[in-house]
Amino acid sequence: MCVLEEGLDASVMAVRATAGAIFIGRTADSLRCVAACGPDAKFLLERGVALDRGLAKRGLGRRTPFIASSPTSDPQFSTSSSHETRVALLASLHDGRRPLGLLQLVNPTAPARFTEREVRVVKRLARYITTSLIQTSSLRRQEGLAAHDPLTGLRNVRELNSWLTRTVTAARRSERDMALIFVDVDHLKRVNSKLGHAAGSEALKRTGKALHEAAAGVGDVFRFGGDEFIVVQKRASKESARALADHLRSHVAASTAGPMRPGGTLPKITVSVGVATLKGLRHLNGQPPSDLKARLMTTADRALFRAKAAGRNRVVLATPRDDRL
Repeated sequence: MCVLEEGLDASVMAVRATAGAIFIGRTADSLRCVAACGPDAKFLLERGVALDRGLAKRGLGRRTPFIASSPTSDPQFSTSSSHETRVALLASLHDGRRPLGLLQLVNPTAPARFTEREVRVVKRLARYITTSLIQTSSLRRQEGLAAHDPLTGLRNVRELNSWLTRTVTAARRSERDMALIFVDVDHLKRVNSKLGHAAGSEALKRTGKALHEAAAGVGDVFRFGGDEFIVVQKRASKESARALADHLRSHVAASTAGPMRPGGTLPKITVSVGVATLKGLRHLNGQPPSDLKARLMTTADRALFRAKAAGRNRVVLATPRDDRL
């Protein structure tokens, strides 16, 4: 919120206000203070304001700033009992389609009133703050898109690499076990060749959704690429990892078949699963997290290969023999 704080500081200085705040819409019926300065800043930050009445409703409904005298009669915009709000200048933060929030400036120094010139200045500053808010939101969306697979919505391999490094490091520090579960969609090429690539994409989306549902609360799911997914279980044992892998496999098989849009039916999708645990690796001592991460992935991949070679639609737990150069 640094950009919003800079915009608020500029507004306060421009109109000689003694305090100010920016409120942003968090729900359909309320605003929340995200930036504040002046005597009541700590009191205002994260404070909610209802939109069903009073100056907040009036301010959002206007496209131009307005001055409110004696606003303490409005309980929504009274600040605190120790600092009386004599006059307030309110400006809607509007993106041209809808209001996003509200800029509030109070109690100018001598002369103790806001002028029409200052109203015009605040109108321009409100546009600047709105642009900054839109750009910040856009950047966050772009960062979110960069971290997620566009087809399934799951976190991607870029996120997996950093997440796995942190998880391995934490597990070694606390001397607990963790698991990496490699999941491969069975016979996806057959689905593509028989029903088309749209059906193949639908199979991947449904598989990702099923894995996310089955792992909820116990594991983190990532799209590794192609027809492969990885589930990281931060706290695990061989028994719990095997149980989670079996649950993943059975839930995919039970929840992926069904009608597709605009037509056709997707058959039951099955997956092969390889499971590796950190304490199942050989020679852990002295190994950096990056090496342990690579060994976990390689070991789970070898277990996955054995699951596919044994007939697919099954879970194979890695052995020390899978942890080899």
